[in-house]
Amino acid sequence: MVTLSVTRYRIANVLNRAADIVTVDGWYPARRPVMRAIDAAAGFIPGNGSPDAEDTTLQAFDALATHLQCPVGTWERIPGLTAGDVAQALREAARAVTG
Repeated sequence: MVTLSVTRYRIANVLNRAADIVTVDGWYPARRPVMRAIDAAAGFIPGNGSPDAEDTTLQAFDALATHLQCPVGTWERIPGLTAGDVAQALREAARAVTG
């Protein structure tokens, strides 16, 4: 559920920026998981970030899981999954958030 402090637009923006990060920097489930790209897109530094940025990352991660209809960690381990697939899923989740 989206709170008043974090808008759907902000969540979609973070998901789209995470897709850009994955496209440029690559994606590797063990070293550069999706959550890392989402954190970077929201400007969140684990252990040293603002509560709003943390809330944004968690809601963006939940939006991706809702779009995928499975846990993101499970999805990331699908054999043959590419950075392009990850970026596409992030963009599709962003579109779904703004509906």
